[in-house]
Amino acid sequence: MTKINKIFSILFALIILVSCSDTSSNNDPTKETGIPTITSLTSDKPQIMYGGADLATLTCVATGGNLTYKWEVDLGDIIPVKSDKSVVTFSGAACCVGEKVIKCTVSNSLGNISKELKVFIIEEIKQPEIISIESNKSQLSLTNKEVAKLVCYGIGGGLTYNWQCETGKIEVDASDKSKITYTPTEKGTKTIKCTISNTKGSVSDTYQITVYD
Repeated sequence: MTKINKIFSILFALIILVSCSDTSSNNDPTKETGIPTITSLTSDKPQIMYGGADLATLTCVATGGNLTYKWEVDLGDIIPVKSDKSVVTFSGAACCVGEKVIKCTVSNSLGNISKELKVFIIEEIKQPEIISIESNKSQLSLTNKEVAKLVCYGIGGGLTYNWQCETGKIEVDASDKSKITYTPTEKGTKTIKCTISNTKGSVSDTYQITVYD
């Protein structure tokens, strides 16, 4: 082999070595190569049954290198499947029934990006049951014009809510009829009644509030 051929052979080997090194570096998921970009955010199920046994698998595919994944939802349970949290499962209890907006934020030191998807948590229609009626206050002062915030926790599916009181004013939350604001108008022990109904039947329960001067 001539001296010139040897030089070309060495240069060719160096070019291959550098090329392989660059390819390996570009495939390194821990190396930041740019601002994060979410390629896709998907759920394997558009809806799941409440209760926790029915799981939706959520997958975020992103680029950018050295990425961290953060998932957010107002109600429901998100459990990581992969160690980097790019894949998680989502489930919900009875209190979580309805459309849930799930947000995934992908970030590295160069920036971040967020995307949302929706999963609907449904429940089987069955005989209604009131789990509890809760209030932020059990005693109210007329003089101080205090009010109470009450919520009726019920299950059964397809529920409607009906609130009643002996005296005083009930204001039902327009966006969530399981919640009310109660304003007393006279002293005494006041009984507030909540009735929940669906096609399977109805059930009622009460909560008592003491009103004083």
